[in-house]
Amino acid sequence: MFISSAFGAVVIDSNVKLTNTTNANNPAWSPDGEKIVYAARQAIWIMNSDGSGQKKLYDGMGWDGEPEFNDDGTKIYFASESKKAFSARYISIHVMDTDGSNGLKLTENADSRAPSLSPHGSKLAYTSRTSGNYDVWTMSLNGADKVRLTDAIGDESSPSWSPDGSTIVYSAMGDIFTIDLNDVRPVQLTEDIYNNVEPDYSPDGKMIAYASDVGGDHDLWILDLAGNSHVKITSDLSSERAPAWSPDGNKIAYVSNREGEFNIWVMNLETEEINFEIADNHAEDNENAVNNEYVKKLRDYAASKPKEFIAIVLLASFGFVVLIVGSFLRKIS
Repeated sequence: MFISSAFGAVVIDSNVKLTNTTNANNPAWSPDGEKIVYAARQAIWIMNSDGSGQKKLYDGMGWDGEPEFNDDGTKIYFASESKKAFSARYISIHVMDTDGSNGLKLTENADSRAPSLSPHGSKLAYTSRTSGNYDVWTMSLNGADKVRLTDAIGDESSPSWSPDGSTIVYSAMGDIFTIDLNDVRPVQLTEDIYNNVEPDYSPDGKMIAYASDVGGDHDLWILDLAGNSHVKITSDLSSERAPAWSPDGNKIAYVSNREGEFNIWVMNLETEEINFEIADNHAEDNENAVNNEYVKKLRDYAASKPKEFIAIVLLASFGFVVLIVGSFLRKIS
């Protein structure tokens, strides 16, 4: 399976299942690539990158998830369901040592989740419902200096930092966006009718892995930073989600239910140069699915003139039914 564009090609060498549990999600690599922290059974777990040494680190007796290592691998940030006396439950961001000790809550009251550490460890990106719906925010590592970066109508999710710390990629309303911290104007990288979620920058900053439901179940895709090349890297009759690049860029950890339950898997990558004619053949399905101008025009028409669009659909459906019934009556007469 080949990934192609101006940045060359990637060959998927192998896929290895690391866990045998239920509801596994959100794998994240330690900075040295030796460990993977993840969520499973509503708790936070850690293991060696080959799947050995699996250990539960934290179980708050509610929902716990979305763990992330800090820049030197000494801390783990994660989201956890919290509850105060006489109040409703909410999700807050916590931090703890990598052995599960010294836990500290960083946010209060409104739902806050999906923590992502900046490359140099000075800031934390996350999503919060402080202003109503989920927006992307940043704060210092002690929970202070909170700044809202996005303010869209819908919810934003899954922020991830670029390697140079200048940009954050995230998903919103089924598409992938980036936002420059110095510009604060989002740039849309995908624009289609599918659900594109959970983006993650490659370590060299040239690619973004994400999950999309093009074709039905979610599969893993890769796009370039300009949003011009989108190529599928999994094609199983199952759901593959939550891609996470290893620090050296040679592997992607992700979750899949291809054997029934969602578990953590790792694919090994080999980068090589290949003929672009071959690459274009592999990208043809994606080009037809994602860049179909007819589909885009139809979607835009439906959005701009919903009443007319519905009337046309109903009229076409009625005409189709009349043809079918007429054909049936002719056969039995």
